[in-house]
Amino acid sequence: MRRGGITLVTVIAVAALVGCTGGEDGWERAPLCINTDDSVFVLIAQSVPSATELPCVSEFPAGWTFGGTDISSGLSRFWLNSDRGGIHAVEVSLQDSCDTAGAVEERPAPDEVGTRVFVRPDSLTPSFTGVRFLLFVGGCIAYTFRFASGASSTLAIETIEALSLLPRAAIVAEVRKDPGLTLCGAGAPACAG
Repeated sequence: MRRGGITLVTVIAVAALVGCTGGEDGWERAPLCINTDDSVFVLIAQSVPSATELPCVSEFPAGWTFGGTDISSGLSRFWLNSDRGGIHAVEVSLQDSCDTAGAVEERPAPDEVGTRVFVRPDSLTPSFTGVRFLLFVGGCIAYTFRFASGASSTLAIETIEALSLLPRAAIVAEVRKDPGLTLCGAGAPACAG
């Protein structure tokens, strides 16, 4: 990605993050864990400045595709579609906190070390719905599952293995490579106001 693209994104994100939905504006791409220089991470990082972790996709299992994004002040969301689980089968959201009422704590997966994980299955039939919460310093990521009727709940395992966390510090470091750019929040200067 060219520095100009990151400069424009950072200026937009820092000035006023009012809401970006993927599509014509160019933000419509999966936040892949290996692309720390992708402008979508700058927007995600700035949407919840207190969050020390960011959600990302480490790999797409067979039959899964990227669905879209919605990034605004205080909330970033993206969703994945599945040939078996349906359209918008899982939504990944980042916010400063989550309501884990009714959820049960479980052991974090290897790439979730340093988080507290809570799971709340809401329905198994006719379709699987539920939420997996990852709580960490300054934020929370929720994986909300809404599978199509008849889809196996084991698709949730595929999703959990496909999703990962990216330390916000990696994005702060990437932005610092350009001396004219900054992010505010965790690992960066405090946000004004």
